[in-house]
Amino acid sequence: MHRFKSVLHYSYHHHALDKTTSTSLLNSRSVIRFSGSDTVKFLQGLLTNDIRRFNETPSEATSFLRIPNLATVSVPPMYAALLTPQGRFLYDLFLYRPTRAGEKLNKSGSGPESDSNGSIELLADVDTYVLDELLHTFQRWVIGFSEQFKKSG
Repeated sequence: MHRFKSVLHYSYHHHALDKTTSTSLLNSRSVIRFSGSDTVKFLQGLLTNDIRRFNETPSEATSFLRIPNLATVSVPPMYAALLTPQGRFLYDLFLYRPTRAGEKLNKSGSGPESDSNGSIELLADVDTYVLDELLHTFQRWVIGFSEQFKKSG
């Protein structure tokens, strides 16, 4: 047992960057950017998961990082699916909410600034193979909403 003791090293050190959402662009995945004041309302009626939490303000119990220009809170990504009216599976995606300006520490590191903008932006990670079909499907349902979405990246 003592022979392996020097070989097996585990690092329990956590960096502040480990607490934020990170993304990377892969060739097999694409990103759709949703923006507008009706983003949550539009997607809430189409997807299987409750995405209203992306519109909520962070709670007081959230731990704030003390590093300027890093996100003080990070909303975890969410898996959701788009189904037919009969309940058959069409597409799946992962939704992310980029950090808002009001969720970052100011330059003095004292706390988040207030953000009164009602618009929300969401990023959807989708399979590249179905990107055009998915954009066409969203385009059919956008009538009556002040919603904008486009291929990103």
